[in-house]
Amino acid sequence: MWTPNDGNNIEERGRVNNGSDLVVMDERAIAAAMPVPNVATLNVTKSSKVHIGPKFVSVTQNVQNAEMVKGHFLGLELVSSKQARRLRCSVAVFVCWALIVATGLIIYLIYVALPSQQTRLDIGLNESWYLRRDDWQAMPAYGADFLQLPLTNVIIGHSAANYCNQRYRCIEQMLEIQQNHLRRGYYDIGPNFLVAGNGYVFEGRGANVFGAMVTSFNRISISIMFVGNYVTDVPDLAQFNHTNILLETLVRDGVLRPNYTLYGQCQVNPQTVSPGPLVMKNLHHFSHWDPVNTSGCLR
Repeated sequence: MWTPNDGNNIEERGRVNNGSDLVVMDERAIAAAMPVPNVATLNVTKSSKVHIGPKFVSVTQNVQNAEMVKGHFLGLELVSSKQARRLRCSVAVFVCWALIVATGLIIYLIYVALPSQQTRLDIGLNESWYLRRDDWQAMPAYGADFLQLPLTNVIIGHSAANYCNQRYRCIEQMLEIQQNHLRRGYYDIGPNFLVAGNGYVFEGRGANVFGAMVTSFNRISISIMFVGNYVTDVPDLAQFNHTNILLETLVRDGVLRPNYTLYGQCQVNPQTVSPGPLVMKNLHHFSHWDPVNTSGCLR
């Protein structure tokens, strides 16, 4: 309850001792009496304290100079560009080496690996008188070198061994010839094909395998050996007929060129007997026979 003495106390507290009429009010009273300012936007530059209204507000400045910020980002940009250049250089070197390695690998595959993976060509001849290596139980070859097809020459020779005209007797003869050639270091039976009596045709080394009959012609020709000694043995017409069918098949399958040339062995290797005079006199059965150099054939 208010009393007159309370009013005197307030007045006494509000007066200054020196007798002035100035009234000292409490800070809280001043803040309550003043209107609150409305601050919509505040920009502070290089200040750590800002006085707003009746209070002191501490503001910690965390804004860097615009030029320093710009320089900082430029520095990062320069570092980033340098690293990018190094990365691009590394990638370019890697790509170059990858291209070199890939090119070397392709050359290796084309000229080394793929040729060594070639297999014996099975020509499309399906006749009862044609016997493949499996049919006559040929021994595996010790090695094989492959021909570059198509070829332009055919060489006819003879085995100078026993004549045969029966299927199983001829198979026995084939195995004897192969064993003899292996003992002589041929790695396999010598010629690409062999022809026995009654027109039996045997797959020797095969259509695309480097043969062994005439040294200077082995790489550029198909060699065909007549089984027997045709100094005395008389060939039959079936041998020439079936050989012609064989040659036509080789042309069709791309082993021989259509304009190939046929020779007797003694024509390209003078002063020899093979294929024997009784075969030589019948080579006219082959339309591609070239009768040159027959004077070098021995009898």
